[in-house]
Amino acid sequence: MKYTELTRPEIATLPVYEPGKPIEVLAREKGIPYESIIKLASNENPLGAPPRAIAAVKSAAEQLEPYPDNSGYSLVGALCEKFGFEPGQLVLGAGSNEIFYLLTDLFAEPGVEVVVGEYAFISYRISSMLAGAKVVTAAMPGLNHDLDALRDSINERTRLVFLPNPNNPTGMALPSSEVASFARSLPESVVFCYDEAYMEYEEDPLDVHALISEGIKIIGTRTFSKIYGLAGLRIGYGYAHADLAGLLNRARPPFNTGSIGQVAACAALQDDAWVRTCRDANNTGRVQLQQGFEKLGIPHAGNHGNFILLESGDAASLCQSLMDMGVIVRPLAGYGLPQYLRATIGTEQQNGRLLESLTRILK
Repeated sequence: MKYTELTRPEIATLPVYEPGKPIEVLAREKGIPYESIIKLASNENPLGAPPRAIAAVKSAAEQLEPYPDNSGYSLVGALCEKFGFEPGQLVLGAGSNEIFYLLTDLFAEPGVEVVVGEYAFISYRISSMLAGAKVVTAAMPGLNHDLDALRDSINERTRLVFLPNPNNPTGMALPSSEVASFARSLPESVVFCYDEAYMEYEEDPLDVHALISEGIKIIGTRTFSKIYGLAGLRIGYGYAHADLAGLLNRARPPFNTGSIGQVAACAALQDDAWVRTCRDANNTGRVQLQQGFEKLGIPHAGNHGNFILLESGDAASLCQSLMDMGVIVRPLAGYGLPQYLRATIGTEQQNGRLLESLTRILK
């Protein structure tokens, strides 16, 4: 008997998350020197982690034998001090991605529906299907979420709706006022997960805390993987009404966040100057890429987050040609967008390398 005959039937239908190709893998496959490859595929911060976080990690690395603090007391306290949360409102996760799985563990099951945008982050779909729920996709004209379409997809069987803003992978965003109105329009039987992975890059983030105080069934999720540059440590969090946070903490695996990640996140929260530096560099890099794409006649999309889309009639071939030249970007065929590639906004030098490579390929 095969393993597939012993698993739940929904396992066979799960889409597969395809991460950006690691530098070391491309180096082995192509025989390209590791140091000559640039990776612009996974929306990592090209400037790295805050210096304070790096120093904190080096110090904490001297004590790796104890289990981490399961409650994350210091990090929870730092988040409360910085953002005005109450400790009981918080749940820590291995990146914000784990929070999505905890939510579907609580609310998704056979007979239940989960609503997502057709080009939204694929983890919402995977976690919901894994729990046995039916995923209902709402159309995203213009590569952006249509709140009316999301609202129209909700019925008495809906328990969860996911909305990332800005959206990954399309780089489009909705005004916070429109999202707030959408949140207030939802039935009491629906839990709204608002994914804020790129919140620190935005000028006008939604005040999720105020909506929680109004009694809206909403949870905000944030990560230290993007502007804070701690993707390798897998640390994030969700914040919600204490009743919901309490349930999520019941479902949370013991010691799901490591001591190094907790220490690094605490230090990163103190380095507002680093966040401003990274945001400014990202804005400058976006303009550099947009102007370069326009000179090359390459259509592009997405004005939010730390990445940009470029459109090509043969995106798969273009992606391969770029990798042959040591430039890794992200193909989006798995999102139903086979004509697009997603490129992380890098340093000035990395962006220049991408544009130079595109120029050579197009010639």
